[in-house]
Amino acid sequence: PASPIIGQARIVRDSPSRVADTGMSSGSPTWTTSSQEGNSQPSTSPSSNQEGSSQSSSSQSSSNQSSQSSQSSSSGAAFAEALQATNILNLLANAANDREGGWLRRWDKKMRKGLPIHSRDCMDMAGKLPLALKALDVGISPQELLVDCAQAGGLHGRGDGSLVGSDGHAEGIEIKGAGLKSGKKRTFAFKGIRVKGTTWKHLFLLGRQREPEGWSSARDVDGCIWLGYVGRDRYKQALREAERSTRVPQDATVTPGSSGSWLGSAVEWVRLRDLTRATP
Repeated sequence: PASPIIGQARIVRDSPSRVADTGMSSGSPTWTTSSQEGNSQPSTSPSSNQEGSSQSSSSQSSSNQSSQSSQSSSSGAAFAEALQATNILNLLANAANDREGGWLRRWDKKMRKGLPIHSRDCMDMAGKLPLALKALDVGISPQELLVDCAQAGGLHGRGDGSLVGSDGHAEGIEIKGAGLKSGKKRTFAFKGIRVKGTTWKHLFLLGRQREPEGWSSARDVDGCIWLGYVGRDRYKQALREAERSTRVPQDATVTPGSSGSWLGSAVEWVRLRDLTRATP
């Protein structure tokens, strides 16, 4: 599908308490970070009895603003480094390193043997890991797609990561994994898709038609998984048409090629093995 696996994303991910542009170079996310203290402006109180006090106060204000801007840029750079340190694509790309390689081996073992099949969908890695493996396989870099390795409460807040455009701006993503619905050959039941309290713009659905024999390479997962894509606006439209609320998490049962469920017609599907890097 023409879904933005590499988005031409242009919206900066921020929050009311993160408002100062970090000024990072092109190709990196333009994260916005500053503390409330950094947002406050120094006050000036020129005295009518002291000549030049206004100029002195103005100079001090400029110095303080420059210092605050520098601190904000440093905080933003540190935050961006932390995002990459927890980016699954980055961990996979460095898997030759003993530390990252051990991380991948542990997750491969956990997904194969450490969880009952029906419990895998409770783990975010059931969706995140296959998507990250395939993204790297088709040439998407860790700077273009960030997938948080945290199960919950990671650096992306309530989101699972970000797509980063060539201009450095980023948009949030949500990733869901699911196995086959009982008794079905190609129908997946995705649980707890949230709108309220989230900022994601792109929803990725990874449905396992059969369980992979391994979870450590794109080859392991290629032939087992369908990838679905829904943009946030289209998802909300589907909710409205089905008279479902955006205030509570929603479950969705979907079948590739079928519009039979409330979300079915909104999803673009591709077999994971057929996924390619999108072009501008």
